[in-house]
Amino acid sequence: MIKLGFNFLIVVLLVLVLVFTWRTKRREKWERAGLCYSCGAIPTTTDRHGRICADCVQTRTIQRWLGGCMALVIAAIAAWVYWPR
Repeated sequence: MIKLGFNFLIVVLLVLVLVFTWRTKRREKWERAGLCYSCGAIPTTTDRHGRICADCVQTRTIQRWLGGCMALVIAAIAAWVYWPR
């Protein structure tokens, strides 16, 4: 049973390495072409990483707010469940 879990972990890590390698190559191609490094569209602004389009900026803002709200909800549920009585 442990060998099956170890093999699954190795396969997952291999897939992650392949995906991140593919994304890095795609991102580098877009950066060389002067396009948005996130989606490949025509950029409208720059950030600390390079050129980025307005849609990607808005998407990242929404994702960060959503992540913060989810963290607050999880913390509230954890405090409610584990708070000593």
